[in-house]
Amino acid sequence: MSKKISRRDFLRFSATAGMGLAVTGLVGCAPAAATTAAGSPTQAPAADTGSVFLNYWTGWSGNEFDALQKSVDKYNAANPKAFVNMTTVFGQYDKVLTAIAGGNPPDVVSAVWLHQLVSMAGRNGLTPLTPLAEKDGIDGKAYWPSVWDGWHWNNQLWGLAITVDATTFTYRRDIFREVGLDDNNPPKTVVETDAANAKLEKLDSGGNIQRVGLLPGGIFDWGRVYGGDWYDEGTKKFTLDLPQNIAALEWIGSYWKRLGPDKIAAFNSGQGDFLSANNPFFAGLIAMYPCGEWMIHFVRDFAPKTDYDYMTFPYPEGGRQSYTTFDGSVFTIPTGVKHVEPAWGFIKWLSDDANMADIDFAFQNIPPKQAVATSDRFISDPRFKFNVDVFSGKGTMAPPKTPVTDQLYTSLTAAEDAVHQGTKTATQALKDAQAEVQTALDKFNSKS
Repeated sequence: MSKKISRRDFLRFSATAGMGLAVTGLVGCAPAAATTAAGSPTQAPAADTGSVFLNYWTGWSGNEFDALQKSVDKYNAANPKAFVNMTTVFGQYDKVLTAIAGGNPPDVVSAVWLHQLVSMAGRNGLTPLTPLAEKDGIDGKAYWPSVWDGWHWNNQLWGLAITVDATTFTYRRDIFREVGLDDNNPPKTVVETDAANAKLEKLDSGGNIQRVGLLPGGIFDWGRVYGGDWYDEGTKKFTLDLPQNIAALEWIGSYWKRLGPDKIAAFNSGQGDFLSANNPFFAGLIAMYPCGEWMIHFVRDFAPKTDYDYMTFPYPEGGRQSYTTFDGSVFTIPTGVKHVEPAWGFIKWLSDDANMADIDFAFQNIPPKQAVATSDRFISDPRFKFNVDVFSGKGTMAPPKTPVTDQLYTSLTAAEDAVHQGTKTATQALKDAQAEVQTALDKFNSKS
């Protein structure tokens, strides 16, 4: 069951909010463009017609914000009883938590990452949506099972998303051909990846990095690829120091040890902006790049001549094949809003098949509904179909459902960095992280 917690404790959670994606380096790896300050109207409401005014805060900005605004405008035109005003809080996620804790939340928030959903629900920050969904006959049958399950905790539905991602890799076919690799057959295993990297890497006479094949990073995903995981829902215990997780971190660390942490830092600092033709993948600095299906429209926007294709996570012997994960923005209704029914009506409208399809097609994201995702509009593109096929497979895993998942990501990031710098072994780094996150979970549970 959810627990009550003080405003101070709720705000303490905001100190790590929005940091979780750093540990993967994969999910949502596309930074957004210019932001609009939270609370600044994007459109003035029409003359007073007695309609309910709904404040909606989103984590999207730039072109994605503009595309979503079109749907918001369409909703406003079709629903005279409610007017939605949308603002972006990209990079300002603490504002969401502060507003909820202060009792003055927006009516709808999609600036909540899936991995934060349980943390916010467990702190009484969100309104359970189960009664609303049941009233409207929304039972999850239309959604991918992993996604529908991911929005639930303690037998309650806490949000709905209109977009999801597969986590995969793009690779440069032209660079593969340049070094004599088969551009129709990217590496499938860790052993094959190591061998491909030996051909793809370019170092100058001083050992400075000019190009890499795949520079592994993001222990959260690689631990799972190696067959491990981070949390046991049955025992309610973290499992950071499993042998598979340690092996994954040792493999990541071997690249940093061989290439040198200073040389890698210099290489990373010299890369261009992601949202430009100087993106390191577009510029040919990285031949195998972690991303997802959304990369399709970034290629179209910034580097349409890029010769690329998709591949899955390379796996070790005994590891998980065709692994992928998902996170992303979830539409939620904070605790304490005055207009719960109209807020739910807006979320439900966005979740309609046609409206969801329009938004996902503009974003080039996978629709959470199976029939929409597998329609010709999406899978007629073989690259998009590749990602849908991976997402619909057995290797799809959601973020752990814990009230301290942000702390998990923060501790894993610190553990990985210690191994990068050579200050800890993989075993010691994960044992230390295990102690940190288990202590945080035990402390949370002691207050329930």
